[in-house]
Amino acid sequence: MADKDAERLKFEMEVLKFTSLLMVGAGGGSISLMLGEPTFLRLALAGLGLLSTLLLGIVCWRQYRRIQRLIDQM
Repeated sequence: MADKDAERLKFEMEVLKFTSLLMVGAGGGSISLMLGEPTFLRLALAGLGLLSTLLLGIVCWRQYRRIQRLIDQM
């Protein structure tokens, strides 16, 4: 039983790492789009990137809370 819980915790941690990297990548791409000439397409894509960064931040926060609950159950 403890092995199953430990593997579950490892998996959840890897998901948190992956979503964190996605969030950093999307945020960096959005910021780099805003540094260029302000065209409609660039601003629209930057806005979508910032929205996705916000949503990924929420996913990371929820994943962190899930990991905290798993640790408390152990």
